[in-house]
Amino acid sequence: MRTNFKLRKGRKVNTILIDLRYGRNIRVRCTTSLTIKKGSEKYWNAKNGRIKHPNDIFDADEINKKLRNYEIEFEEAIQELEKNGYLTQTKCDNAIKKILNINTNEKVEIDNIKSNNVIIYFDWYTTFYSEKISPYSKKPLTAGTVKTYKNCKSYFEKYLKSRKIDVFYFEDFNKTFYYDFIDYGYEKGYTRNYIGSMIQKLKTIITSAYDNGNHKNAEFKQKYFSKLTEEINHPYLNKSELEKIYNVKLNDDYLNDVRDIFLIACNTGLRVGDLTTFLKNPILTKLGNRDCIHLKQQKTDKEVYIPLTVMAQNILKKRNNGFPPYLHPNKLNKDIKRILKRAKINENFTRYRTVKGQKNADTKPKYKFVSMHTARRSFCTNAYNEGMLPHRIMTISGHKSEKVFMNYIKATVKEKAIQVFDHSFFN
Repeated sequence: MRTNFKLRKGRKVNTILIDLRYGRNIRVRCTTSLTIKKGSEKYWNAKNGRIKHPNDIFDADEINKKLRNYEIEFEEAIQELEKNGYLTQTKCDNAIKKILNINTNEKVEIDNIKSNNVIIYFDWYTTFYSEKISPYSKKPLTAGTVKTYKNCKSYFEKYLKSRKIDVFYFEDFNKTFYYDFIDYGYEKGYTRNYIGSMIQKLKTIITSAYDNGNHKNAEFKQKYFSKLTEEINHPYLNKSELEKIYNVKLNDDYLNDVRDIFLIACNTGLRVGDLTTFLKNPILTKLGNRDCIHLKQQKTDKEVYIPLTVMAQNILKKRNNGFPPYLHPNKLNKDIKRILKRAKINENFTRYRTVKGQKNADTKPKYKFVSMHTARRSFCTNAYNEGMLPHRIMTISGHKSEKVFMNYIKATVKEKAIQVFDHSFFN
């Protein structure tokens, strides 16, 4: 056990704080309510956690005596908890605050923005930056982004519970944690990319707390502490397959709506959230002589104009120049597979990805791998295969960088080779 007393400078007085650690799981930080006058902080011995002698503090001896007694009482209280099998973060908090005569119903006296507790800071970060401008994105966090951080927090809490860790501080991030965190993800059957996204969100939280001065642990800057990534050969639907889906007979209005929404997504490259929001109030915009979908993307806050392809125009014509109705994305993802099965998009497809730390080859009929996000990949890949330059496709898809955009290009090696063969350099 290590007990430190620290001095927190204030406007009128300087307050003495307790910072107690027991192992890597237990940490208590709160005020002792003991103070020394402003201007006398030069007499504080930070190394020993006591007031120096000589000094100009009239009750210095009494304060030092109380600190010594506190230290002894803390040790006895924790030994008693350990002896009886009650050594938890909450029990330690209550025991220390009882010794200090602090109401145990009150929270430890720490402003959340300055908290060194990762979970507490997580809550502060998502709450604060959902209203204020984030220093990283230069805008408040969107509802979708807040959801991803809350998902990461939940994942992190499950990890801590699995490792029987009651509280985790920023100083606890190190190489041992990093590799154990990855192992936990593999134990639970998560993919390499999913674990990587959890690491990425954690690094953002750690960086924010570091920039705010909550901790000085720079371990997250080490090369090993990186986001895991893996390029997955997700399928896309080529133009011939889209025609098969367009022409399949469906004697059900609901499935017709699902099919048409999916095909519009395949012909516009819109994220499913942007498309379904647009369908709540679908109004086309004229740009030159073309009808366009005009909207501001939720994820990037970027404005896009998307002209309608011939297939998209034909879908509107058969609907008396109207769009299909809004449907929740969950319903779309669930039922699009039924339609593709009917359209005989059933050739075997093998997807390769790392699961539980092992390279996994999963072979199924192609339609089983299709979701609404396949539509965005299909749009980008088909436009690329038609020879449209990446930066032009990006004006429609809204991708910020070509590196991210190229992850959406799922053309085969053969299809990419054909593009090279047709280049003027070889002719």
